[in-house]
Amino acid sequence: MSGPMLQSCRTCRHGWQFQRAACPACGAQDIVAAESGGGGTVWSVTTVLRAPLPELDMPGGYGIALVTLDEGPRIMCRSAPGLAIGERVQVAVEADGMPRAVPAGSELEDAGSG
Repeated sequence: MSGPMLQSCRTCRHGWQFQRAACPACGAQDIVAAESGGGGTVWSVTTVLRAPLPELDMPGGYGIALVTLDEGPRIMCRSAPGLAIGERVQVAVEADGMPRAVPAGSELEDAGSG
């Protein structure tokens, strides 16, 4: 179980999620990759009731959340049911490479087993 991978600029300390060759804040190319600790706060949350693909179709839908990580970047991830805006969560990357948020203090379902 691991947190989402982030990049940060050694020059200005700005952090972001998606891999880039240069810092989006200052343009410096002195970039370092690091694993996020996974802690964050729910910024927005919704339930998708009409799945875009048949394999995502679940009774009652599935949750999607925007989470502001403690390191700064805001990421989109799958979410446990019932999350609320402002709630503290833990984000881990599942075996399929997708991040998933669950309430802080609860156990993540074995994110590495699929």
